[in-house]
Amino acid sequence: MNKTYLAWGSFAIIATLFAAIQFAPAPAVIVPAQLPVSEREQHRTLNFEGIHNFRDLGGYRTEDGRTVRWGKLYRSANFHTASRADRQVLSDLGISKIIDFRSSAEKKQEPNKFPELPPFAVVEIPTLDGGDNDVATEIMARIEDGNMADLDPNAFMIAANRQFAYTFTPQFNQFIDEVGDSGDGAVVWHCSAGKDRTGYAAAILLRILGVPMASISEDYMLSNDYALEGRQGMLRVLRLFKGDEAADKIAVLLGVQPNWLEAAFAEIDARWGSFDNYVSQGLGLSTEQVEALRNSLLE
Repeated sequence: MNKTYLAWGSFAIIATLFAAIQFAPAPAVIVPAQLPVSEREQHRTLNFEGIHNFRDLGGYRTEDGRTVRWGKLYRSANFHTASRADRQVLSDLGISKIIDFRSSAEKKQEPNKFPELPPFAVVEIPTLDGGDNDVATEIMARIEDGNMADLDPNAFMIAANRQFAYTFTPQFNQFIDEVGDSGDGAVVWHCSAGKDRTGYAAAILLRILGVPMASISEDYMLSNDYALEGRQGMLRVLRLFKGDEAADKIAVLLGVQPNWLEAAFAEIDARWGSFDNYVSQGLGLSTEQVEALRNSLLE
């Protein structure tokens, strides 16, 4: 078996053990869409037992004064550590589809745990997958080989985000199509930590809906509060066995920086001329399709 997979598997198992240690029953999951409007924002991140960075995108105000519907659009990390109670909540959220952006290597090492008979479809849109584009494999290979000295995590993630805006346009085109074809049900999309591919997908969708960039950036940066939370066990093991340099650089990669998303939108402008051109020429959306998305997802 590939030693990179062995290393990743070992870190994942130990991190899961850290996450599994519970000394008291977890509180019931609070679903913001089921609360009075005034209380929803403070519960934007759902308090699952084993699912991290699961957030409702409802409530964001658009430039024309409308708001994103609550309970329709969710972004998340993966579902590998979803508890039995978590899986029941997923069954009850009215989800019509879950979109998985992860590479084949990521899915193999951390398979999702869903309800036995899920009431939703699972749509796989692998992004950053295969060869040099498989970020997870490259990073784990560097950790295993001790090859971290020349890794600039900030530059690495800027390059990845630029790829989202051009190389992986077909994947994000499919993502928008899947959201538009979700009917009355909610849509969840995720990658590994729920911050980079997931964050870019959330950003372009919110921008299409007319949410201003300031709000989009604020939502993007919320992952710093939650993405690292799900990987603390792995970081402790990494620091113990591979040293501070490896752990510190991986910690940067497990967060988000505003210039990463800014790089993606700068690439959109450079490649397509404007965001509107990206929507029409890259994502292939007509004016009527954009309006249909807004009518479905805004109130």
